[in-house]
Amino acid sequence: MERQHLVIIGNGMATSRLLDELHSRDANAYQVTVFGDEPGGAYNRIQLSPLLAGNTDRKSIQLKSSLWYKNHGIRLYSNDAIIAIDREQQTVVSQNGLRCRYDQLILATGSRPAKIPAGNQALAGIFDFRTEQDVERILNRSAQSRDALVIGGGLLGLEAADALASKGLNVTLVHRGDWLMNRQLDPQAGELLRAELAQRGIRFVLGDEISHFEGLEQLTGAKLKSGRRLDAQLAIIATGITPNSALARSAGLDCGRGLQVDDLLRSSDERISALGECIEHRGRTFGLVAPIWEQARLLADRLVRGLATPYRDAPVPTKLKVSGINLFSAGEYLDAPQLQSLTLCDSQSGSYRKLLVRDNRLVGAVLYGDVQDGQWYFELMQRQQALGDLLPQLIFGRACCLDDNPDVPDTTATAITQEIAV
Repeated sequence: MERQHLVIIGNGMATSRLLDELHSRDANAYQVTVFGDEPGGAYNRIQLSPLLAGNTDRKSIQLKSSLWYKNHGIRLYSNDAIIAIDREQQTVVSQNGLRCRYDQLILATGSRPAKIPAGNQALAGIFDFRTEQDVERILNRSAQSRDALVIGGGLLGLEAADALASKGLNVTLVHRGDWLMNRQLDPQAGELLRAELAQRGIRFVLGDEISHFEGLEQLTGAKLKSGRRLDAQLAIIATGITPNSALARSAGLDCGRGLQVDDLLRSSDERISALGECIEHRGRTFGLVAPIWEQARLLADRLVRGLATPYRDAPVPTKLKVSGINLFSAGEYLDAPQLQSLTLCDSQSGSYRKLLVRDNRLVGAVLYGDVQDGQWYFELMQRQQALGDLLPQLIFGRACCLDDNPDVPDTTATAITQEIAV
């Protein structure tokens, strides 16, 4: 019997993981064809910041070489984006004019960088920070630049700023929030992070935005909405990501912020599934590795073994991938009237922790500096057990609680803190 043809659009980390999952179940279940809009095989986007800093190289971040696909019987068309899906004929059309029929189609088109409402963004010297090609262009520009701007005070922006500063550039980070990582940290932890990065030479402008970039053809600076002007010959926009669902939308598939999928990761067309940063599931979109890996596992189970296990999103802690800085955030992180807040701050060591409790159950943790108890706190949050006698000692950590409560199980959570899939 002729094998069914499985076509995958997109060749990023989600596809790389899905191919591994498919192969581990049955390498011959499908005839697989992969289309990617970037040259070569899949690579690890999480390592783009170390690549920019010069702490790794392109070979080291490669996940799959072109030879890997050939050896596994997978047809790879790299540097050839799919531009149309004909659902009636069950075919896809590539930029180079190739038509390919599918029995099952998977969209793993990832995300695109979020845009900012600033003028003059077409100037040379302004970059996204999303691909290996972006890194190469930024490195070329940095060699002829003195001052750099980074727009965005989230995970990716901070990593980019630290990488540029390590290369000797004068870096200013502009963030519209009042403190750094304001979607994961409270103001006190955000200030500790700012102070530590400032010691590395990074300057910060908080609570402000770029009005427009300045220059004729080449970037020379930027004007802020506050009226302040900043010199810059290089700028990186790192304000987040947006699901790349344009192809799905043009094919008439149901889309919201992303391509909408059901619990089995099927689109509104049952022959088309999707995973990763391009999807929207129960109103949520994704930018971290852990949920995408789970999506790949469940999708492979359904495609190969016929298992219909529903996908359920689970919370994942956050950490920053900047050398020498330790932070941990999970669950709720801002004070609220219905929450009990427990805090401990050691100004000498720069260590800070805050725990948030609702109805005698731990619902949030923010740790800075000393993060060794982060996974244990996260396990308590996941179990949602009543804290009882643990509460008075909880802020002091697992060792103290276990010493005072021998009946509490000494469980160490699996290290599931994930980096952003940039």
